[in-house]
Amino acid sequence: LSLTNWDDKQDAIDDLFEEVHDAVRYGKDGKKNSIDEMSDDGGYMSIVLGSQPDFPKLVERALEEYLRNVSKDEKNKSLSNQSEEISDAEKEAEPVFIDILKAKDSKLDKDGVPKLLFPLKNHAKDGPGRMTEEWELAAKEDTKRIMCRQCITDIAEEMVKTQGEDSEIGGSRVFVSGRKGAGKSAALASIVASARISGHIVLYLPDGVRLSRQGFYVEPNLQSKSTGKLMFDTPMLSKEVCGQLLTSHEKDLDGMIVSSETLETFLSKDQMKKLEIDDSDDKSVSLVQLLKIGSEGTAMAAGCYSAVIHTLMNQSCKPFTVVMDEFNCYYDRGQYFHQDYDLEVSKPIPLNRITLFQPLLDAVGVEKDDDNCFHTTQASPMKRGSIIVGVTQSNAVKSKFTSDLEAAARNGGCKIVDVPQYSPIEVEHILANFEVTGIGRLRFDRGATVMNSQEVAYLRMVSGGLGQPLLDACVH
Repeated sequence: LSLTNWDDKQDAIDDLFEEVHDAVRYGKDGKKNSIDEMSDDGGYMSIVLGSQPDFPKLVERALEEYLRNVSKDEKNKSLSNQSEEISDAEKEAEPVFIDILKAKDSKLDKDGVPKLLFPLKNHAKDGPGRMTEEWELAAKEDTKRIMCRQCITDIAEEMVKTQGEDSEIGGSRVFVSGRKGAGKSAALASIVASARISGHIVLYLPDGVRLSRQGFYVEPNLQSKSTGKLMFDTPMLSKEVCGQLLTSHEKDLDGMIVSSETLETFLSKDQMKKLEIDDSDDKSVSLVQLLKIGSEGTAMAAGCYSAVIHTLMNQSCKPFTVVMDEFNCYYDRGQYFHQDYDLEVSKPIPLNRITLFQPLLDAVGVEKDDDNCFHTTQASPMKRGSIIVGVTQSNAVKSKFTSDLEAAARNGGCKIVDVPQYSPIEVEHILANFEVTGIGRLRFDRGATVMNSQEVAYLRMVSGGLGQPLLDACVH
């Protein structure tokens, strides 16, 4: 059976036939058996069979049947081994759901979104993508699940590289891409929840469209005039982000301080006087105190934000992770204008000239020139932690623009993670989750859809294996 050449196989069968034929007819010593020499029934039967005129045909048929049975057994054994291997592979590939509400001290905000994901909104018009729509439609309100896919594991593995306090490679940079509705926002949200549970300080900016276009107003940053590169502040947004950090991580930030040198860099002398600093030689202020000041008013919000971010980016006590969704919107045509930047107020201010975004964009290491061409720059990531950015395909940003941004990020050394369409087994698990949590028509069909392979295949086909269309197909 191990032979591969058919001529060799035929020769081996002929040799086996002659050996069996002679052993039965003539015995082991090559002499013809006689009845007087046989002492058992087996020997007697061999003499009877050997004397038959069609004895060679009997041997041929018996040998053929024997070899066929052996071949069949080997084939069944091989199929059984393959089945076990496939079963093990499927078992390894089975998707796992993480329930954010099962985390310790995890609670819902007034809008029904887990506080671990603050400031994520639950409405399509207020938040990125439509990932929270599934939770909003579910009849079962005590569970908020996200499927942990391989792409999420890839992001997490990249983050682990820079978690240690002694890490010398700097923060990791991850660029998340994928088709519209594939689950990029869900992947980023799961990373935010996991990172916060693991003790990371996380700055989560899920709504890049709003931040890059609707910052209310901008004003010149007076501290930057001495550097020769005028920067601009967005006081309202800086106040908002200070409040978000304080809400999510006040306990985690306890004990961390901003040095006097950092305060002098980002705050004016008049602003420094407003801080309640002791008369001691050490003029440092706690991060929590600075965030409280920044979240209470717009006058000092931008300076407080910049000082806090600079401190978090350059410390190694705790991992600092920045997660930005709708990242390609930050490089689209700007919506902020000021006469100090352009006398005719016709050119938008690049977002890397706005203090709210500048340290985050510099951490990625990609910039866009006036001709809308992308270039890589020297990245300035956090000392310990990660910056993870994801693009959107749901807004009015050219696909070529997004692909050029991704290419620049790849050339600059960012880890590119693609969020693919669902595999067949992932579609089955998503549909089962829809039924368990009570979404759309699956809420009442008592497993009829999930147990019907043709229906599952149809839903996979009409949705293209993408999360948003799959949800729509199950609701409508």
